[in-house]
Amino acid sequence: MKPLNKIFAGIMCGVLGINSAMAADNCTNIAYRNAHPERCKYADAASNDNTWLWLGGGAAVAGGIAALVGMASGGGSGSSSNGNGVSTSSTQYVRTINPTIITRNGVAPDFSGTDLSSITNTRDYKRNASAYDDIQLAYSIARGYTGTGSTIAVFDTEITSQYSHGAAVSQIANGPIAPNAVVHHYAIASDTKTFKSYNQIGAIINDATHANIHNNSWNVSSVSADMISSRTQFAAQTSQTFVNALSNAAQNDAVLVWAAGNDGNSQSGMLSAAPRVIPELNGHFVNVVAWDSQTRALAEYSNACGVTKDYCITAPGAIQTSNGYTHVGTSFAAPVVSAAIAVIREAWPYLNATQITDILFETAADLGDAGVDEIYGHGMLDLENATRPVGELSIAVGDNMTQPLQTAQVPANIARNIESANPTMAFFDAYGRAYETRVADNISARNRGLGFERLRGDDARMKINMGSLEMGFYHSDMLNATGFLQTDEDTTVSYVALNHSFNLGNFELFTRSQFGTTHPIASSESIVSEYSNLYTASAMVGLRGDKWSFSVGVPETIVRGDMNLHTAIGRRNDGAIIYHDYKIGMATTPSIEYTANYGFLTAGFVDNPYGDDEFYVFAKTKLSF
Repeated sequence: MKPLNKIFAGIMCGVLGINSAMAADNCTNIAYRNAHPERCKYADAASNDNTWLWLGGGAAVAGGIAALVGMASGGGSGSSSNGNGVSTSSTQYVRTINPTIITRNGVAPDFSGTDLSSITNTRDYKRNASAYDDIQLAYSIARGYTGTGSTIAVFDTEITSQYSHGAAVSQIANGPIAPNAVVHHYAIASDTKTFKSYNQIGAIINDATHANIHNNSWNVSSVSADMISSRTQFAAQTSQTFVNALSNAAQNDAVLVWAAGNDGNSQSGMLSAAPRVIPELNGHFVNVVAWDSQTRALAEYSNACGVTKDYCITAPGAIQTSNGYTHVGTSFAAPVVSAAIAVIREAWPYLNATQITDILFETAADLGDAGVDEIYGHGMLDLENATRPVGELSIAVGDNMTQPLQTAQVPANIARNIESANPTMAFFDAYGRAYETRVADNISARNRGLGFERLRGDDARMKINMGSLEMGFYHSDMLNATGFLQTDEDTTVSYVALNHSFNLGNFELFTRSQFGTTHPIASSESIVSEYSNLYTASAMVGLRGDKWSFSVGVPETIVRGDMNLHTAIGRRNDGAIIYHDYKIGMATTPSIEYTANYGFLTAGFVDNPYGDDEFYVFAKTKLSF
């Protein structure tokens, strides 16, 4: 009966001019046949002519006729017409794809090897360690992303056992990449891969309105993507109902993930051409080719991206599920990408489909020729790169104002107070994704620069003396910060001081105590919303001779007051920025300043409780003519 089976299969191939394949089984591949004998049980194992029969999946052709049996051989070519004006050449492409190296832009600094080893040593991770390492899965797990809040619709074969195609795809979509994603399964074919009609499939897709990710691990093998040139032609090959369903999914902001097919061709299968002829699918469609983690190249069975390169990405195609069964094919690379999209949707639910697909493509690790190419598309899915900030970083300093995220320089005593209060803020990447950071991690403590204030001395003051009482105002550098903590101008302090001196023979003992108040104005380009009244104090005692003096004192110190921060801390699901107000106490531990003066030379040393100590020397005199 085996020869009769072959003859019958050949007749069916001629009658059914277009074949659709679940992009999973590749019984023409010897390694695959050996690994999956149960999948290739229809192969004629007794023959030596390399002709194999396989359940390649049915095709719903125009008019709703479903093809069930296809035939693949180790070589040869043939062609037929499907009656819709498309040549369905089955010529096998000869491809030379050399092993390649994944090009990455660096490794995230936010985790140590110890942090990651606790993830990579788990049973679930080790089951597919090579594949998960290729997509840098450990980083997205370490960052806490599990796919929560995302819904993946899997359009596949009915699930009759844990080994069925539909079961495997669903398990991978709900595996370690996105374990908390909701996965709904929709049967569009029997377990023996008898497909429903395209009209029926379109109706099923329309029912999945709650899903924001559609996984399609099936494609057409006898027509390649480059053969489709118009929407009308695509609809003729499928059905208008099917085309409308894809369009509706895009209007619902879903991302459609499609397996490229397992024919080993230089072009993806026909259905992968959809965005080329249905414009509204652009930004909503990801074509997936399969990577072989062992050969470090495009898998032998996988179609290449071809004309779909601009919306094509690469992912590992051999995944072992929890039942110990290893599934091989672009069918199983597709749910890896679907799960990755669920991770991004969870982390930033306000992103739309176009932003998500752009992020996947921009952050993919380059493979093959530099840049986007017809084999790997944008390159390898990279979950580390996709979950870290991309592009120029900015912070919000108001509802309609941002500025680049740069380290702010702040006086050391104020920096210490900010660090103690530990406020957080959000910064945003080029896609508007919010990331949380500590304010203290984005400031640099610096010395106040008392030497310059001493050099200015009384020249910077407006004052009135009434005996030992002194009143006036001056400009202070005590709040002189840059970046997102800057004030509008130098702080003006109103003060009152008491000066006393006592004769001790040939020496003079002098003292000074001062109290001040100020109300600084926050910059509109700052996360400082306002200051309360700040109260300051300083004191000094010294000894003066004929041409020299020495003093020790406490420089101007804030003894009371608050700084209020209005910081963005994230976004709501609708994208609106969330703000939080922090009150930072400004009272600080004083420095101790030692000053020596001889003639017009002055030297000082400041013992700072925060930051570096300061030493200064300057000469100051008056010239007269």
